Parts: sequence; structure tokens; C-alpha cells
Amino acid sequence: MFLSVLFPSILALFALYKNKITNSGIILSWLLGIIICCLGGYTAFLALTIVFILTILSDKIKSTRDDKTRNIMQIISNVLTASICIVLFYFTSNNIFYIMYYCVIAGSLSDTLASSIGTLSKSKPINIFTLKKLKIGESGGVSLLGLFISLVGGMVMGSIYLIAQFNLMNFIIISVMGFLGSVFDSVIGTLFEAKYKCLKCHKKTNNKIHCMKKTKLIKGYSFIDNNMVNLLSNIFVFLISYFILK
Repeated sequence: MFLSVLFPSILALFALYKNKITNSGIILSWLLGIIICCLGGYTAFLALTIVFILTILSDKIKSTRDDKTRNIMQIISNVLTASICIVLFYFTSNNIFYIMYYCVIAGSLSDTLASSIGTLSKSKPINIFTLKKLKIGESGGVSLLGLFISLVGGMVMGSIYLIAQFNLMNFIIISVMGFLGSVFDSVIGTLFEAKYKCLKCHKKTNNKIHCMKKTKLIKGYSFIDNNMVNLLSNIFVFLISYFILK
């Protein structure tokens, strides 16, 4: 029990020291970390730690880096669904939910790596539906490098799962679900995520405020921002992996 509190505390203090997460986000991350470590075990927490570390590293090499401090909404959209899997696993003793935890967190990692490392691609990303070229870093775009990194992200989480339970079929499922989670994120981003236009500089943006002025909604729905897209992607992985493993 002591270590299950100590490890998340160390991770939270490190995030605070690096100014990677807001204070409210750190508190929620710390609580979810304790839940995952206590109810899911050290290997499950190791997976969460690897996601955090790789996210920081990917931010440093992102060619269009916008290194903002992550807030509580980003923690909810990326970690809450995985935490629910661990809670369900603990109270039901159903191993399916333990595997689903790795599937969901693999989707989060894959999308993070694809959106960061994918910007290093020499070719511009394309719209997943129209195949038209997009600006580097534009939401909903995919590239071959990004898709490859998505699969790698899923395999990383699958490999950590093998530490706890050696099952090659589940490793494949986790790897594929990580990849699909990233792709689904791009699909939702392309179809429904809010896109705005700055009325001052006329640039397209994902923000409601640009050049210190309100922007105009030109596509998507105002309530679907990047955090909502990530949450919906995690829920998608949660549901699909459940029906596959059931």
C-alpha cells in the first residue's frame, strides 16, 4: 500500500517540478495513479508511467511544438477511461477489464506519439477521407510515419502487458487497438472537431480565441474540442476491445 502511494506521488512531484501539468491536473493524476497502482498493480502503473515519459519526450522532438502545460480536462480525456477499466477489473475479478486497460492506454499513447513524431514526416499529412494534403500539425491529418508510430505505441503497451501476463494473442489485440484508437481519433477530429477562423489574421485554428479576439466556427461542433475527441477515442477503444475479448 505504501509503494502504491509513493510511486504516484513521485510521478506527480516530477510533473509539478517540470511544470507539465496544472495543479488541479496533478491532483487528479495523483489520485488516478494511486487507484491504478493499488487496484491494478505495479505493472499497470508502469504502463501509465511509460505513457507520461514518452509524452514528455515526444513533446521535445515535435517539429510544431506547442509545449503547453496540460490541464485537468486533458487528464480526464486521456486517463479516466483507463482508470475505470482498472476499477472494473478489481471489483469484478474479470481479466478482460485488465486487458482493456492496456488497450485504452495504448490508444492514448499511440495518438500522442502519432501527433508528435508524425509531424517529423517529410511529406505533408493528408485528410483521412479526402486524401487532400493538410498543414503539418493540423487536427485530423494522418501520415505514413504517424500511422507507423501509432502501431509502435500499441506494441509498447502490449509489451508491458506481457510482463504481467504472457499471452501473445492479447499482445496483438492491445497493439492493434492502440493503432485503431489513433486512427479513430483522426476520424473524429476530421468529421466533428470544432475548427475556427480568426477574423483578424484569417488563419484557421482550433481555439475559440485567436489574436485576442473571438474566432468564427467554420466546421464541426463547438462542444467537440481535442479533449472530447481524445475521450471519445478512448471510449471507442473501450467498447471495441470489450466486444473482441468478451
